[in-house]
Amino acid sequence: NAGYTGNWWGVVADASGQNPIQQGPTDPYPGMYVSTTSLVNSNYAIPNPLRYVNSETVPFIAIPTNVLASGNIIVGDVAYVYNTTTGQSCFAIYADAGNTTSIGEASIMTASLVGVDPDVRTGGTSQGIIDYVVFPHSGFGQGYIPTIAQIDSIGNLMLATVGGPCIASCIGPVYNNQPPSTAVNTPAGWDTTSFTATFSDINNGCSAGIEKTFYQVSDYNTNNEWRANNANGFFNDDFNGSAISPGWTSVAGTWAISGNALYESDENSSNTNIYAPLAQNLSDCYLYEWTGTMDGSGNNRRAGFHFFCDQPDSSNRGNSYFVWFRLDDDKIQIYKVINNSWGNNPVLDTAYNFTANQSYDFKVMYDRISGVIRVYVNDVSCAQWVDSLPIANGSYVSFRNGNCNYKVDNFKVFRSRSSSALVSAGTGNGNDIRFENHDPATPAGRISSVVTDRMRGISAVSDQYVNTDFTHPSSPLAVNDGTASDIDTTFNGTQLEANWSACADPNSHIRAYYFAIGTTPGASDVIPWTSNGINTSVTVTGLTLMHQQQYYFSVLSEDSAMMQSAVTVSDGQLYFDVTTEAGLHSADNSQPPLLYPNPSPGVFTIGGTFSGDFSMTVFSQDGKMVMNETREENERNVDISSQPDGIYFVRITAGGKTHLQKVVKAE
Repeated sequence: NAGYTGNWWGVVADASGQNPIQQGPTDPYPGMYVSTTSLVNSNYAIPNPLRYVNSETVPFIAIPTNVLASGNIIVGDVAYVYNTTTGQSCFAIYADAGNTTSIGEASIMTASLVGVDPDVRTGGTSQGIIDYVVFPHSGFGQGYIPTIAQIDSIGNLMLATVGGPCIASCIGPVYNNQPPSTAVNTPAGWDTTSFTATFSDINNGCSAGIEKTFYQVSDYNTNNEWRANNANGFFNDDFNGSAISPGWTSVAGTWAISGNALYESDENSSNTNIYAPLAQNLSDCYLYEWTGTMDGSGNNRRAGFHFFCDQPDSSNRGNSYFVWFRLDDDKIQIYKVINNSWGNNPVLDTAYNFTANQSYDFKVMYDRISGVIRVYVNDVSCAQWVDSLPIANGSYVSFRNGNCNYKVDNFKVFRSRSSSALVSAGTGNGNDIRFENHDPATPAGRISSVVTDRMRGISAVSDQYVNTDFTHPSSPLAVNDGTASDIDTTFNGTQLEANWSACADPNSHIRAYYFAIGTTPGASDVIPWTSNGINTSVTVTGLTLMHQQQYYFSVLSEDSAMMQSAVTVSDGQLYFDVTTEAGLHSADNSQPPLLYPNPSPGVFTIGGTFSGDFSMTVFSQDGKMVMNETREENERNVDISSQPDGIYFVRITAGGKTHLQKVVKAE
């Protein structure tokens, strides 16, 4: 279908017009002719196939010349192509003229996307089931071939203005403008490390579906402020402190915290500047939100916001975008700043009726891939511009005002996301959530979500608070054998007792203590690890203890985040069975030492025949050691008169043998 010698059409011929130019070995289709389209990329020469729109990779349509004038359509405009039978649809651009009699030509890719056989020889349809909705002056115009992402972005915005995809034909668009909604879901309980947040985004009504999805992670710091990690592409400042956060740098103007808001009070300055660093290359799309109020006594009052800045100290922030709200001129303006100059005119100038000293919720959305900039005022889309050469990176944001007072509050920055997001949490500065709960009732993390639909509707912000604890609880400073102060010996063969110092966890509090009993330090061969609730003492009954066996208590604490402390072990208590000891003496015919007088007022003598030095230990009935001495053979008198009345056990070791005797102290 390319014609013949002297009458070639739709292909590029040489200067003589006699010979079509064939694509070379490095071109997309070597050996094929160079097929032309009305829309071209002016960066490439006429013989280069990249100059023209590729039918296999770009959705486009052809429109007869007799339609163009009546529709005020220009090359590069965006269209919505809709299969009225199957409901399949796509966005496309007007890229070629087509024949002069009928509408219907489309690229191979367009046919594929709307469910029509794309074969150029046998495909297509004659059923009249395909509708084109073309939006005049919606594209980039001649000289630029947009990406599919840019085509889709513009198409979605344009389609929303006429009712969205509820269009069943070119007649009678039907839609409602109910905004979308969103919700955040996080794991139940406490978060001790990174976790995944999931999002439920709902397209309410007929609004062409969810367009963009955003999230923000903020944390509650030690200054009782909700902040966010700007190195991770998030920002949050409620300006509730007594002074401006150190993260901000004031360059021009008089900026201060006043009434829990950031306030600039120099009406004489025509270009104030306060800026903060912010990574803006971690997601495809960013959403900036703040509450702004303009007032003052002048007649040229204005205020605004720079984003994607690379030179924040410069008068126009180097390279950046700038949204300007003009109070007295009643305008919203968008500027693109290149090399610190924004030229003579804004790239977009839109009317908006502002009122002095009235607070407005401003939201600015920027897609660094498609170049779409959209401005919301009080959640209503009020201005939009698409940059064909979008700025892809930015390191700062900046507030600015001229000849007015400007109040800024609740500044937040969101990043685009998918249906879930990994939230890093921990004490390191690189995490999204860097702080722990101040107490169990004060969450330290917050996940926020907001979405837009394809009719430019925007949801309310949904917040989900999370409790965080990254620190293990403290361990007991000491574990004492016995019910009070530490004992070393017990004479009860069926129970063991212990007590310990209370532990602490300021973030999530102690939920339980666990203990174990073993015959070696740290072992649990007698009693396995067992919860003791929040009690700091325990009596374990029903045991069968072994004579002269040492027993050790091990104790740890656990907080509400289910993290456990290190283990603290007692120094042990020896079980001494008096009956068994007496039986051993009888078996080897040894005579135990005699204690007299018994009972005594507290002074008694150790009788019996044994030679050499001996060791003597006196225990109270509850196992507390009250005396422990090594004596010479003739040092037989013992004085425990300072001890309270009661039963005491005296353990004497001499000549390689140990004897245990009972003495009663009574006044």
